[in-house]
Amino acid sequence: MSVLIILIFVAIAIGISVYRNRKAVPDTESVKAKLSNALRGLFVHPGHAWVEVFEPSLVAVGADDFTKSVFGSVEQLTPPQVGSMIQQGGKAWGLKRGKRQLVQTAPISGRVVEVNQSLVNNPRLLTEPGTEKSWILKVQPVSLPRQLKNLITGGTLNRWNQALKEQLAAILGPAEFPVLQDGGELTPNLGNNLTEEQWNKVAQEFFKSSNSR
Repeated sequence: MSVLIILIFVAIAIGISVYRNRKAVPDTESVKAKLSNALRGLFVHPGHAWVEVFEPSLVAVGADDFTKSVFGSVEQLTPPQVGSMIQQGGKAWGLKRGKRQLVQTAPISGRVVEVNQSLVNNPRLLTEPGTEKSWILKVQPVSLPRQLKNLITGGTLNRWNQALKEQLAAILGPAEFPVLQDGGELTPNLGNNLTEEQWNKVAQEFFKSSNSR
C-alpha cells in the first residue's frame, strides 16, 4: 500500500513539472508569427534607400521612389562588389547621370551576396515600379532587428513621404514643369527636367548625408 502511495505522489510530481515546463516554453508558431509581422513591408533610411526582408538572414535593398524621381534617368549604377561589407549610414552605391552624381547611404549593415546585374547593364530599369525588379543589392544583414529600428516604416513612412513631396514642391517653387501629378504623386523622372541649380538645392536638402554633386 505504501509503495502505491509513493508511486501516486511521484506521478503527480512529474505531471506538475511537465505542466510548468509547457507553460514556460513560448509557443513556437506565435513567436514566428510575431517575428514575421515585425519584418513585413518596406523599411526606408532617411538617405532614401529601402530594405525589404526576405528572411532574417537575407534582405534586398534599393533606391526609393523619391530618389528615382528627383535624380532622373540613371545612366550608370556603381554597386559594391559581391562579398564586400556595407555599413548602415555608409556608402551603398553610386548613381550617375551626365555630370550629376549621387552616392547613396546604405540602409543596413551586412555582406553583399548578390548584385542586380540587370540594373548594372541597364540602369534605366531602376525606374521600374515596385521592388521585384528594382532591387540593387541582396545583403546578409548584421544586427537586423536592432538596425531596422533606425528605419522608417508603416504609417510613419507614409506621412514622411507626404511631407517630402510637399517640401520638394516648396523648394522648387513655381516651375515650368509639374512637380506633382494629379493625385499628389511625384512626377516620374522629374530630375530630367531639373537644372543643375535646382538639382543642387534638392541634393543639399534631401541627401545631406550622401555624397552628391
